[in-house]
Amino acid sequence: MLSLTKEDRVRMLSAVSRKGAAFTALRIVVITISLALLVMVPVTGLARVDLWGGDHLLLGESVDFFAALKGSIIAMAIMYGGTFISNMIVGRFFCGWGCPVGYVARFGEDVANSRSKLQEILMHLKGASFVATFIIAVMLWWVDPRVMIDGSPTAKAVTAGIFLIMTLGGLGHAFIWRFGFCIHVCPIGLYYRLVTSKAPVGIVFKEIPNPCIECGACEKICPVKIDPKALGTVVEQKATGFDEEPERYGDAECIRCGDCIEACKMVFSKEAGAIPPLRFGRVDEHDSQDTSSASSP
Repeated sequence: MLSLTKEDRVRMLSAVSRKGAAFTALRIVVITISLALLVMVPVTGLARVDLWGGDHLLLGESVDFFAALKGSIIAMAIMYGGTFISNMIVGRFFCGWGCPVGYVARFGEDVANSRSKLQEILMHLKGASFVATFIIAVMLWWVDPRVMIDGSPTAKAVTAGIFLIMTLGGLGHAFIWRFGFCIHVCPIGLYYRLVTSKAPVGIVFKEIPNPCIECGACEKICPVKIDPKALGTVVEQKATGFDEEPERYGDAECIRCGDCIEACKMVFSKEAGAIPPLRFGRVDEHDSQDTSSASSP
């Protein structure tokens, strides 16, 4: 395995973006749906705990605190259940496509990839806008937005302060932690890696008809620092910015973001009619044999 840094990934992302990132539009659609579902629950009154005015809601009706809290927990469980079921089929797909926290991690990389001062400013605004929207969506579950109009000065200050702190945390995630959070800290990711490994659908490595040229592009661009060519094997231990990390099973760590596929396509685009060895597909026994042979010395 290559010794990789954030800068290696940023450089590879820049090269891919110049060729045109095929998954960008689809990723925006998926994350928009994910964010819309998060906002829908409190905005429609399906469930909301109002810590400001006590206007707790459940199924559009005013209820007491505990009933609203119960409804919110059930709503969260239903949303989590949907992602869990999908991840059982396609692995940690939600982590790579629908998770707002993972999406925020990409904005710091977008800024680093900027080719002009104007583009850098636009990327900052784009990232800050998404982070603010995400934080607002989370806060809507716990406070009526009318607090910023009808609330007391203290209530407004507290609400604005919490929003500011959480937004700064989101920006810190974008520019400092990025996908390190997903690898080492995220509780949902830590759970998924235990229960959704060896999913039947994911990223497959098949050297038929065109063999891998061992360029290393897929490893450099991988946000969770694994070798996409060997997802059926254990990830070797290596020193990180955190602690010495434990052994990790590749397929359980892969977030199915498709960055490695785009990098592979970019490399093989120079050869007309070539089929890149990395692509989305069904992980069957034949693919596993290809992976094993590729990772063996």
